[in-house]
This record gives sequence, structure tokens and C-alpha cells, in this order.
Amino acid sequence: MRIKTTWLAGCLLTLAACSESQYDLDKLVPEEYHKILYVNNSGKQVLTLFNTDEDNKYTLSVIKTGSHPEQPANANIRILTQAELDEQYSTPEGINYQLISESCFSLGSTQIDLSATERYKLVEILLKPQSVKSLLESEPTAVWVLPLQVVSETDSINVTKDQLFLQIKDVIMPALGFVNTTSELKSYNYGSVSDIIVNTTIGLDTPNKWDLEWELSTDNDYVATYNAANGTSYAALPQGTYSLPASMSLSNGTTTTQLDVAIQGGQLQPGDYILPVRISQISQFEISSTKAVYPFIIRILGPQLDRTGWTGEASSEESSGEGPGNGTVAAALDGDLSTYWHSRWQGWTDGLPHEVIIDTKEEYTFSHFAMSQRQSQGNLDTKAGEFYVSSDKANWTKVGDFIMKQVLEAQIFGVTPTTGRYFKIKINYGYREPYCSLSEVYAYGK
Repeated sequence: MRIKTTWLAGCLLTLAACSESQYDLDKLVPEEYHKILYVNNSGKQVLTLFNTDEDNKYTLSVIKTGSHPEQPANANIRILTQAELDEQYSTPEGINYQLISESCFSLGSTQIDLSATERYKLVEILLKPQSVKSLLESEPTAVWVLPLQVVSETDSINVTKDQLFLQIKDVIMPALGFVNTTSELKSYNYGSVSDIIVNTTIGLDTPNKWDLEWELSTDNDYVATYNAANGTSYAALPQGTYSLPASMSLSNGTTTTQLDVAIQGGQLQPGDYILPVRISQISQFEISSTKAVYPFIIRILGPQLDRTGWTGEASSEESSGEGPGNGTVAAALDGDLSTYWHSRWQGWTDGLPHEVIIDTKEEYTFSHFAMSQRQSQGNLDTKAGEFYVSSDKANWTKVGDFIMKQVLEAQIFGVTPTTGRYFKIKINYGYREPYCSLSEVYAYGK
């Protein structure tokens, strides 16, 4: 018996507004609404199966509700025929739905008997991945489905929730990989750090029923790829400064495990470092193509250099329009966040790029530079550019790139450690082009 629930909802609302002494529930609600069955996870469900020697399990739940759910109820689960599938889905949607064959699945009991005390029943659907995979490959243009319907000759069924439409998207091999491949840069101060323990999680993308083993290695070729993709200048963590296990394992019933790496921070010079760890040689299944490498990233921050006596110049600066103490490069070296350098705009506007050159008066090995945006929410202008270092202000070496956020706090950028007396900030892009400004400029190193 198939029913809709709109009428029942109205009756129950009416009953809720009246006292029990005025209405007899059994007389107000017709008998067919005393118990109603529906599929809890009804509608279309898209599945990706794992290609193992185990059946993939999907659980269907049939719920009993109504005005008297304490009464027993009975129903059956049936599979729609191809003709019904075409009529209800393929033709209206213009999609070539095909019914998977009986060799691809098995159902638990198709008879649903709910006792007076039972409010739901679970039915297991076992899908056979290898059989399904063969079927998908036999007709790739078809969309293969298993459409199920709950029916009853004695009890009411909610017509809007009586079907479960399982669509098989793909059959894939289980894959092992790093659970999260986005690394967080961890910063430590040079001279005050010894041993560092960093970690991440490795896991299988399906519940694990096997004993798995795999090997680990470092992938220094990944360093250049990562730097190019992220605009960074990380150096590969030197051999001998870290301890990495050669292999790891997962036991049956355990889906994830933690990888710990020990780094001898006291052996590292100031700079930004990356250790790309790759999963390799797994005992069975596959290694995830997108989660096979995890980049551990650490920063050894050298001392902030004393700027006493430093001077600066710029290819563009506003010497008068920003008021006393503002506009020139000197304002970015004065230790006062309320003053700032600004590109020229009065009388003439200079186009990008803008270059700011700092003379530190003696040679340092620069490992990091830091900059603060102008301390005005409406004028966080500088966006992206490059860093250069020189010993003679004539021959420049590019040491890194930067992308600034529109925040008030100082932002630190790692560069390839390079020795020189001068450093140059070349601003190629702005948030308010062509205008750019900086409140303070700092350098770190030895």
C-alpha cells in the first residue's frame, strides 16, 4: 500500500492543537496511517567500490513510523525491472541506465518483519567489485545501477521514500597515502633549538582488513617542483640532519598510523628547509597518486639584524605628498610602524615595478626578509615581487619571491641564504596598482 504523508501531517497538527479528551486518536487517524514504512537513505546514492577480494557492503534501513508505530509491520524489498527502470528513470532523464546483473550483488533477507518493539530494520547489500568492474568495462557508456523498492501488501509505504537507487560510479583499487598533504611551516630560532620532532598521518582510504607494509624515501626532485608551484625558496633538508624510518606497516583493523621524523635542528644554519617524504613499494594495493608525498617544512630563523645606520633608496617614492616623515625609504627603517614608504603619486605616477634598495653597510648572509604593510586597512597596497642580494649594487642575485597578505602584522619570507651588503625588494604587483607602500622592512641572517 503506497501513501503520501501530507494528509497525515495535517491530522497530527490538528491533534496537537486539541486535548486528548476531545479526540480519540484511533478515530481521527485512519488505520492505514497507524504504521508507515519508508527507506531512510532513499533516493539516488552514488557509490565507488573498492576492488578487493572482499564484497563491498552497503546497508539499507527501513524505518517504521505513523500514529501507532508500536504495531508490527511487514514489507518486501524488490528490484525494479529494466522496463521499470527505463520508464521511471532512463526515458525521463535521457540517461542510459542499466540494471546490474544478479552475479554482481546479493541481498540479505528481502522480507522485512518489524515486531511491535522494532522501529527499523537493516538490510545488507553485498556488491561484488570484480564482477561489477567487468560489467562497467563491458559497456562504458551505460550508467549501471541497482534500483530497490520497498513494497507491502498489508502496510502503508511512504511513496516519496520507497526507493533506493544505487548508482555505481567506479571500481577502484584501495590506495595508501598521507591523510593530509598540506604542510604547516614550523618556525624555530637559530641557536636555541636542538632536536625537533615533526609528524603526519598515513592511512588507507578504506577500512583495513589486511596487514600492509610499505617503504619510505626522500624525494629531492620534489623540492624544485614544490618551490615552482608555491613561489618559495626552500632548500632540501641536508642528509644527516634527520632520522626517517625505512619502512612502516598497518595491521588488520588499523586504518591510519603516525609517521614521526626526528630533525637535528642544532645542526642547521638559518634558512627555510623542506623534507619531502615519499611512500613507495607497498605490499599490496596502490599508492595514492595525489597523496604519495608529504613535505615537512621548517624554518630556522636567524637573528633579526640591527638596522642602525642602514640607508635606502627607491625607484619611486613620494617625498612630500604623504606628509612629514612619510613617503621615503627612510620611513621603512625607522622602527615606527606609523610611518611608511610610498610610491610617487603627486605630480606624476610611477608605474610598476617599484624597487626598494637597502644598504646594510656591511656584508651579511641573508636568510629571511620581513615586511609590514602600511598600517591602514584601506591602504594595504603591496602584493607580490622578488628579493635580490648584491655585494656591489651592480650585480644582483635573485634569492626568492614573495606574496604579501593584506594584514597589518609583519610577514617573514625565506630566501636562498646569500651573502651581500645590499638587498633589493622588487615589487611587481600591487593590490591598488600602481600604488605601493611599506611600513617597515627587516632582514635576518648572520
